[in-house]
Formats: sequence, structure tokens, C-alpha cells
Amino acid sequence: MSYAEEALAHGVARHRAGHLSEAQSVYESVISLSLDPKISGAALAHLSTLHLKRNRIGAALLAANQALRHNDDNGTALWAWLQCQRRLGMPERALEALKRRPTHGLPPQILHEMALSHEACGHHRKAYLCFKEAKRRISFTDLDVDRNLLLDYIAAIAKTPPLNADALGPPLMSQNDAPIFLVGFNESGVKELGEMLNKHPGLRLAADLPALVDARRELNDKDPGNLAAVNDDEWRRAQAAYFACVDRTVAGSGRIIDALPMNVLMVNLIRHLFPDSIVVHCVRHPCEAVLETFFRPYALNNVTCHFDRLERTALTYAGVMAAVSRMETEQRIELSTIHYEDLMNHPNEIVSAITAAIGLDCTDFGTIAPRSPTDRWVNYRSELSRWLSTLLPLAEGWGYPAK
Repeated sequence: MSYAEEALAHGVARHRAGHLSEAQSVYESVISLSLDPKISGAALAHLSTLHLKRNRIGAALLAANQALRHNDDNGTALWAWLQCQRRLGMPERALEALKRRPTHGLPPQILHEMALSHEACGHHRKAYLCFKEAKRRISFTDLDVDRNLLLDYIAAIAKTPPLNADALGPPLMSQNDAPIFLVGFNESGVKELGEMLNKHPGLRLAADLPALVDARRELNDKDPGNLAAVNDDEWRRAQAAYFACVDRTVAGSGRIIDALPMNVLMVNLIRHLFPDSIVVHCVRHPCEAVLETFFRPYALNNVTCHFDRLERTALTYAGVMAAVSRMETEQRIELSTIHYEDLMNHPNEIVSAITAAIGLDCTDFGTIAPRSPTDRWVNYRSELSRWLSTLLPLAEGWGYPAK
């Protein structure tokens, strides 16, 4: 591997780790020093995506155009260029460019961007078909993924006996050290709330980190059905495994914000492991949560494999919400519920309330600009029609008006 290739690999690694300024410096050095057009073209393509992440659309478009001049088949550059066209209000131009390329050879991320361009043009049926095909192609990236893991855990929750109040012992740690858990179905506000709270210097965000999975391994298969049998030594080992996982990944020493949506299925474990933790349940209109989750091009794993089809996403949502309802009733679990729409409209009030509840100064936050979320799902009512009888009663139960 040449020096330029090593430098580019280092820049990509820093980019993925979120060190954008460092990554930009590396990319620009590679572009100026490399004599290999393939390497400089790749650096330009990655630089374009970095500019997009910083909302520098003009700089992103310039870098993408330069990368495509080096190599017209550079998928990363094409993806960035298409995003630029859509975000500059010219989705028709993006679709016109894609007409010259055979769709059977397009990778999922390009198909996903094609769907967004169709949606921006008001072609919702075409957009849905592109989203669907992108998810189908993603589902083939790992045929060995365990599709039973999530379903088996939900089934085990259903068999968990009702709470014995004597099973809850005193906390094994200070309340000030207990993590704050943000849970909920995917695309329901967990990510957004976590990023808002992470602006506080006394907090640190553990986003999409399976630390509770590491903790479960120390409980000798007693979660979820036999937590009453866990002894203090096992709880201490589980807590140590949890913090070790976070500390390996997340820098700093602030209080942990654990923002992994599907931890909503582990709220009973959280209540036993960290009895003094605040658990915030983020909810969103069920139709919107299902649709957004299905459209999102997640990397395939044991959870996201259930989002590869709209039908499977809706059924997974129903199963998860049934499990949560059962735990609230039979395990007497109390969750603090925040609606996604309220979070977007009143972010400063919600963030201030959470920080005040854990004893932090809410003035350490900057002002968060409110946003007005729009209902995307109403444009795909026909595609959702088979599952509306399941999803709309849940929406009504959370206070959403009929549409």
C-alpha cells in the first residue's frame, strides 16, 4: 500500500469516527500530493460527503464534480452529487442523470437517493418502489444474520412472571453515576434527543452502543425471565461489563446517555441493573415510525434484518410495543414518555426538564432551534393500508388525532 493510500485510509477512519476537521485535512493533503487520479478522486468523493455532513452544499458539489471527472463510476461521488442536486432543490436533475445508468447495477445507497428524489418530485409510488428495492438489496449483504434473536427475546418477555417486589434490591452504585437511558422504536426521537443532550459538558453520548448486551452476558442466561435469581456479585459484574463497553468507545467522564432504541425491550433489565436510572421512552406516530424505519438504509444486523420489508417492520413494531405494554403492566415499570413531535417543536423545554431532573445546570446548553415535523406517512397510506388496523389504534392510545 502506497503512502497516499495509507493516508486516505487514515482519513476515512477519522471521518467515520466523527473527527471531521482532521479527516478534511487528510483528504485535502491527499488531493494535493497524490499523482494517482484514482486515489485523488476517492479523496475528493469522501471530502464531498464530509462537506454534506457539515451542510456545505456548494463545497460538496464542487468536490463531487471533480471526483466524477476523475472516475464517472465513483459510487461515493455519484451519491454525493445526487444528494447535492436534491438538497439544492433540483431533484429532477438527479433523476435525469440516473436515467443514463442501468438500475439493476445501482447499489442500495444510490437507489435510496433515487427514492428521495422521486419523493421530492411528488412521485410517491415510484419513491416507495425504490425504497423497497434498496432494502431488498441490503437484505442480501449478510445471509447469515440471525433473524430469530429479536423474536426469541420478545417471546421470552411474554413468559416472564409478574414482578415480585422483594426481587428489587437496593442500588449497587450512586444515583449520580447511573446512566440515562433513551429508548423507543427506531426513528422515534432517540437519536435526536441524545444529540441534544450531548451538548451538555456534563454528559456523554453512547449512541447505538450494545453495552447492555455485554452486561447480559454476565447474568448466566437469567435475563429476561429469571432476574430475581441474580445475585449481587452477578449484578456487579454486569455493571462493570456495561461501563467497560462504554468507556472503550466513548471518551470523557460525564454521565452516560445511553441512546440505543431497542433497549426498550430491556427496560426490566435496566430497572434491576440501574434502579435509579431515568428511562425516557421516545414515541412517534406508529405509522410514521414504521415508515421511517422501513425507508432508512440501515446496515444489516440481528435487529435491522426485521426492517427489510414494510410488512415485517410493521409486525416488529406491533410485537415490540406489545412487549413494552406487558412489562409496564406486569413488571410495574414506569417510563417517562416523550413524543417525537413535542421534542421537535419544544426541544429546549424538554432538554431543560431532563437536565434539571438529574441535577445539571440547564444553562450550559445553547439554544436549540425548533423544527416542525411533517407527516410523511399520509403520502404512503395505500402502501400502509394492510397494517393501519393495527397501527392506528396504537396512535389513538398515545393521543394522536385520526387522519
